[in-house]
Amino acid sequence: MENLYRNTAPEFKTVDSVEILPSLKHSLSNNIPVHIINGGSQDVVKIEFIFNAGIWQQKKPLIATLTNTMLNEGTSSLSASDIAEKFDFLGAHIGFSASKHDASVTLYSLKKHFSETLALISDLIKNSIFPEKEFKTILTNKKQQYQIDHQKTNVLAKEKFTEMIYGKNHPYANIYDSSEFDNCSLQDVKEFYKEHYTPNNCHIIIAGKVDDNVLSEVEDLFGENKWTNQSASIDFDHKIISSKEKSAFVCKDDAVQSTIRIGRKLFTKTHPDHTGMQLLNLILGGYFGSRLMQNIREEKGYTYGINSILISHLKDGHFTIVTEVGAEVCKAAVQEIFIEIKRLREELIPEDELTLVKNYISGELLRNLDSPFALSDGLKGNLPFGLDNTYFAQFIKDLKAVTAKKIMELANEYLQLDDLYLIVCGPKECEEAVTFPN
Repeated sequence: MENLYRNTAPEFKTVDSVEILPSLKHSLSNNIPVHIINGGSQDVVKIEFIFNAGIWQQKKPLIATLTNTMLNEGTSSLSASDIAEKFDFLGAHIGFSASKHDASVTLYSLKKHFSETLALISDLIKNSIFPEKEFKTILTNKKQQYQIDHQKTNVLAKEKFTEMIYGKNHPYANIYDSSEFDNCSLQDVKEFYKEHYTPNNCHIIIAGKVDDNVLSEVEDLFGENKWTNQSASIDFDHKIISSKEKSAFVCKDDAVQSTIRIGRKLFTKTHPDHTGMQLLNLILGGYFGSRLMQNIREEKGYTYGINSILISHLKDGHFTIVTEVGAEVCKAAVQEIFIEIKRLREELIPEDELTLVKNYISGELLRNLDSPFALSDGLKGNLPFGLDNTYFAQFIKDLKAVTAKKIMELANEYLQLDDLYLIVCGPKECEEAVTFPN
């Protein structure tokens, strides 16, 4: 029996490199790209159909999300309840999502039932009928949720922030008022479906226990002879119009707490400074032990939580700090945030803190890539940028090379006061908090 020495801490090791399960590239007979991550110990398969059918491609607000949501509401041969019953009986799970640039249909299935569940997915993607009754119900529900959400200061502050850095009409802001729910028509949804849910607008990621039988079944249902409708290739272009005003106050007199957002437009994950900024962001507010958490939450007690976030969209990106505080400490919280930003510009981060944060981000990366399904999520995020999952190994390598001096240089390059936007949403007395330091 092995002796356990519980008074001795386990040996500490840094992450010097990562070994990522590789993805393989395959094509169906109609040239649909298929990316395969073969691994795992369970006889389960995840397959995701990804379409260029996100908010970026819609001509009117709401249409991309409504179209994706309604794929589960019935086909020419099955009702919504029939579909739900069949998936439940087969022990499968289906998910739908629409984001800024794409929309997806995801199936998790036991391998022994893959043929049956894949046939159901095929029916949903190819033969959805978008019933009018369900359309009206979904639209009503979404409008009610919109009205609830727009009573929240965090939603109002986020909309104002993205409006100021991208422009009100830009897809990355995705701002619209409640009247747009009355302007949506079922015909808009059907046309969007016809134009965007086509084989030449699709790629597929399969993860789990993937063998030749799985690929053969995908080919049989989605190959050239089974899915032939095409759509015209449309290149959408949306111009970013950033506000010249750098601060804004959104009044919400009945709010219990105020929301603060401070940030700026930045860049995508392919930018050479992205890795360094990921590290800087983590130091500042990207994890529970960050400087903002220690100051604003632990020392001052102004908030339950504060975070800084680095967002990389396909065409652009942004950095933002967000927190909710009481009205009486709103101004003080804003000033403390600026103090922490100034520290990064003027003081070298101690080596022990830098090492801690590097190990944290490396450990989190490994934890988030611990299965074929998780790797498929990572691949989905990398493919639009022309990357595969070798990106993560390069990220670890680049991360190790970032020095304290580099963090200070990045802070001075990207966190100058003149480049930052400040938004506060809350009661009238919080308007005085919308102040940059001298």
